[in-house]
Amino acid sequence: MNRIETALSELKNKGEKALITFVTAGDPDLETTEKLVLEMFDKGSDIVEIGVPFSDPVAEGKTIQLASLRSLSKGTNLTGIFDMVESLRRQTEKPLILMMYVNTIFRFGTERFFTLCREKGIDGVIVPDLPFEERDELQPYAENNGIISISLVAPTSHQRIADIANEAKGFLYSVSSTGVTGTRSKFTTNFDEFFGET
Repeated sequence: MNRIETALSELKNKGEKALITFVTAGDPDLETTEKLVLEMFDKGSDIVEIGVPFSDPVAEGKTIQLASLRSLSKGTNLTGIFDMVESLRRQTEKPLILMMYVNTIFRFGTERFFTLCREKGIDGVIVPDLPFEERDELQPYAENNGIISISLVAPTSHQRIADIANEAKGFLYSVSSTGVTGTRSKFTTNFDEFFGET
């Protein structure tokens, strides 16, 4: 069983929810990122999402955009991130997820990417710009290596929500509002209607 599934199953048996936190890899550097991940686990995080910096993070607000740019300016790349994950695996067995854009995987090489995820200790990937209908671009590689490809639903998913939810593994990532990530003055999503569709 994948570490994500194991962790969520154990929490469910205890009647508890999962705390999932996020950090951009390489901001300010990979050594600090490693320490931050361990500190998050130490302070109660059940799963950590490690954001892979991207030059054009279209789904992100200003905070994560700037974190990505600072990270890239220091030379952060997937090879370095995998080395950091390998080091983390000597210190923790808690679930680790990479959150990233699909073009980074394609440029790195899809088969090579998922093989390294398995070898270095990544448990899942979240790819927010890969539409559900194009999941087969990654799904076979992920499954062959025991990596969970986390599905996303958003307020704009409407009738697709049931299909996405039925195929979801690990957990279902719910994007609570339209637009980019970051602070906002109010939410316009009808959450009763949105969650009722799942």
